[in-house]
Amino acid sequence: MKTKITLFFLIYSVFFYQAYAQCTGADFEERNGIAILEMESKLAGSWRKESVADASANSALVYRGSDSFGGPGSSVITYSVRINSPGTYRFIWRNKIGVIASSNPSTEHNDSWLKINASDFYGLKGSHRVYPGGSGKSPVANGATSGGYFKIFTNVINWSWSTQTSDHDDHFIYATFNQAGVYSIQVSGRSSGHSIDRMVLYKEGSYSASSAQNLSNAQTNCSGGSTPPTTPTPPTPPANNTPPTVSFSNITNGQNFSVGSSLSVGLSASDSDGSISKHELFVNNSLVDTDGASYSPYQLTQLSAGSYSLKATVTDNNGTSSSATVNFTVGGSTTPPQVPTPPTGNNPPTANFTNFSNGQNFSIGGSLAIGLTANDTDGSISKHEIFVNNVLVDTDGSSYTPHSLALTSSGSYSIKATVTDNSGASTSITANITVGSGSPTPPTPPTGGGSNPIVNFSNLSNGQQVAIGSTVSVGVNASDANGSIVKYQIYVDGILVDTDGANYTPHPIVGISAGNHEIKVIVTDNSGATATSTIVIVAGSGSPTTPTPSAISFNLINASTDASIGPLSNGTSLGSNDAQGVNVRANAPTNTQSVVFTLSGALSRSWTESTAPYALFGDTNGDYASVNLPNGSYSLKAVAYSGSNGSGSIIANTTINFSIAAISALAAKTIAYPNPVKSDGRISLKLPTGTTGYYTYFVTNALGIQLEQGEFTTSQSQTDVELQLSNLGRQIPGVYYLTLVSSVSKQTIPIVRE
Repeated sequence: MKTKITLFFLIYSVFFYQAYAQCTGADFEERNGIAILEMESKLAGSWRKESVADASANSALVYRGSDSFGGPGSSVITYSVRINSPGTYRFIWRNKIGVIASSNPSTEHNDSWLKINASDFYGLKGSHRVYPGGSGKSPVANGATSGGYFKIFTNVINWSWSTQTSDHDDHFIYATFNQAGVYSIQVSGRSSGHSIDRMVLYKEGSYSASSAQNLSNAQTNCSGGSTPPTTPTPPTPPANNTPPTVSFSNITNGQNFSVGSSLSVGLSASDSDGSISKHELFVNNSLVDTDGASYSPYQLTQLSAGSYSLKATVTDNNGTSSSATVNFTVGGSTTPPQVPTPPTGNNPPTANFTNFSNGQNFSIGGSLAIGLTANDTDGSISKHEIFVNNVLVDTDGSSYTPHSLALTSSGSYSIKATVTDNSGASTSITANITVGSGSPTPPTPPTGGGSNPIVNFSNLSNGQQVAIGSTVSVGVNASDANGSIVKYQIYVDGILVDTDGANYTPHPIVGISAGNHEIKVIVTDNSGATATSTIVIVAGSGSPTTPTPSAISFNLINASTDASIGPLSNGTSLGSNDAQGVNVRANAPTNTQSVVFTLSGALSRSWTESTAPYALFGDTNGDYASVNLPNGSYSLKAVAYSGSNGSGSIIANTTINFSIAAISALAAKTIAYPNPVKSDGRISLKLPTGTTGYYTYFVTNALGIQLEQGEFTTSQSQTDVELQLSNLGRQIPGVYYLTLVSSVSKQTIPIVRE
């Protein structure tokens, strides 16, 4: 028997060595604990191989696409690496900032998305780990992260090995490979101009940082490079592994759902000889959700008519996968929605460059603030776009702020401006300039002392804690000593969520989710100079530091999704359809230990809650119980106490009256325009005359997947509302659905993304 075992390992070692040498199916491989590859060896989408000074092979990988701050998926390059010696490796890449911004140059054009499909992929600072969003593991890195990708950034302008993730809390990058094999490394474009030279994976126990960063090290290409080790250690062959099992827990094949309904996709998965390490959910063959060991039910909302295929794939800790598929239908008709006819007889807008002309020449090293005037004789300008060499570099709304073009290298530049009016008509103009020859006459720089604006948050501080599910208002103070502020931009977790002109309206973050959230504000003055301020706030994980409320407020809760429908205040009148499957949450002061409810009217109830959330009809760890409220008048009283079960002193005491009645559908409907909507996602709503009150809105695609949500209020004197649907603006052309919900009505409007 001993002879057989020895012979088995001898044969296995020979086979492994041959596979090692051939390196089949990989771009590069790990040898002796290190793997090295020039990044420009592969290209995709808007990634370019460019000649860059001081690059290790005289060229580097440079991203020239539009900024993709909202998430990964732009111009994804997939590299494959063969790992021969399992273990933990540190990941680094040599990178630089290729576009020098006029303000804060070390924090702009400085990052890309990275995903390593390893057994474990994480950031490490000392003993503290962070994980990418969408991995199913926690804690999640600060700032933008999703889909299993980290945002990898540098704050060094010139070439460096600075490779970090987690905003304001820099963590280094690591990957653990439990067994030998071929793994993928994915890089997705994020910031235009970010340049990457080469990447390295290395075992810190075998190499120092300086030796791993040595540019004289050869690539470990599969087709050549350094000599493979002479005595590879074969991995231990895995024992017979039983595949995992998975099934849908609340959906059956052929089931039918009503149009507009919502569906929480439940899964049951197990592994008899191990554990589940990954859950994936596909809708009509598109991956829509990825979780790790713990699965959170995926929500399909506002389902439209049609046929749907759901596939769930689970992977166990040995890498074995199993799938289950279920098909269902929604409604009985797939007739496409009718799209409103755009207005006719519209005169297109006009545009002109104001401070340079076609053929003009400029010297290297300066900058050009692109001046533009635009006019619309029968309406107004709703959007300004600037393109440089066919790349979109700036988008403004109705107020244009001159885009600053850095003239850092010689050559020819094509500058195009496109302006769009409020009816959706567009006009473009183009001018060509040269840089680096002749005797240019650069534009006159702005006067006034050159002082940059300043900006800070007025009501939030770095590290501040807020309540999960609350609405966080982002207040900003900004000033300019030698001019005026002309633009405000608010980013939440790397996504532009609000743009205002000279007058800033505080941006509300509605129903904030648990975890860390990066909030960034950028202000621009009338000379084009900018200032930035960034903080990170924490939802949950302790008592919020927001001021203690003086009274109790109420929210009406959708018990199916446990999300807030909106405030329930004194005098509210609800439609009967809006009072089905609901609950009521009391928002009490932070030192509250219990709340005693008394509801009287068409339905009566006395109830005491000693654990937050304080729900009139009860909850189980935040999963709200569902109640159908009958039509009629109600009085709701809530008393907050300092002790449990209604004991101690009274902290707050609030009583409201509300009613529920059958309300016929309004004859007048809300009109959305322009429709089709453009890439800026701006849309205006004309609500019926006399409309007042609080609205929530949701945008979904044809699969019922929610893209964004928000809220607004109207009054008798203001029934026109402007929405900034940034996520919709990033979608592919097609039909999407905007649903408006008030206390008395619900309306879904088909929106065409052009």
